[in-house]
Amino acid sequence: MAKRMNEGLKLYSKGNVEIELFDDDLMIFCVKGSKGEKYQVSMHENMWLCDCDDYQYRSEREPGSFICKHLWAVFFEIADMDDE
Repeated sequence: MAKRMNEGLKLYSKGNVEIELFDDDLMIFCVKGSKGEKYQVSMHENMWLCDCDDYQYRSEREPGSFICKHLWAVFFEIADMDDE
């Protein structure tokens, strides 16, 4: 988990997180991955999702239980917004 968190921090620090929609019950972000690909991270009704292969594969058994580096990047972005 620490590796994905660190990778997420790197993505966030590089400014790779874009907010597409930010509302109380629906949030959508676009995260540019380490190889330039773009992933959609969303939160709807308190359920976080990412369309990357890592998240899709690992959370298959228990949806919402896995945090990929793209989700971590978004969490850092939201934490930074709270500080402002």
